[in-house]
Amino acid sequence: MKRRLHEYGLRVLDFEFIQGREILEGLKLNKARRYPFGGVVEGRIYTNQGTLYFKTELGFECDMRSGPKLVDWYVPNLGTLEERIAWLVHDLNGYGLDLSFEDTNLLLFAMLRDLAKYRYPKAKLVQLAVSISKSWYGEPKPGDWCIKNVGKVTTKWEPKCLVSF
Repeated sequence: MKRRLHEYGLRVLDFEFIQGREILEGLKLNKARRYPFGGVVEGRIYTNQGTLYFKTELGFECDMRSGPKLVDWYVPNLGTLEERIAWLVHDLNGYGLDLSFEDTNLLLFAMLRDLAKYRYPKAKLVQLAVSISKSWYGEPKPGDWCIKNVGKVTTKWEPKCLVSF
């Protein structure tokens, strides 16, 4: 898949919920670290390079921040609403529908830095960690816990039109 984001200068400006904010806000940390959504979550991430539209359908389930519990003290599994947005959008882009593996991880870095207010080194460390393996990216394999999400995820990147005269 072709790269669509430019690393240098990428800034996440804001996010907007169309519906489902209360679903993300209402998630409670649980032992299984799986979070089924009781409704649709839909929104937009605004960057200086374009806008990402995202939507989950009823029955979607995610794990928010993946990885071992050992790092929860540094990078929480749920965290603030801004962190939850970053984890969710990263999970949704992980289905490989519209952004490349590299762009998916770059956008996570920018969301953590600009929305969740992580310092640059911390956001970069998370980006590096999720970039180590591509096994989570693309359509889930039969038997994967998230195979049930296929068809319940929509992402669409709309690049910013730069007009010069």
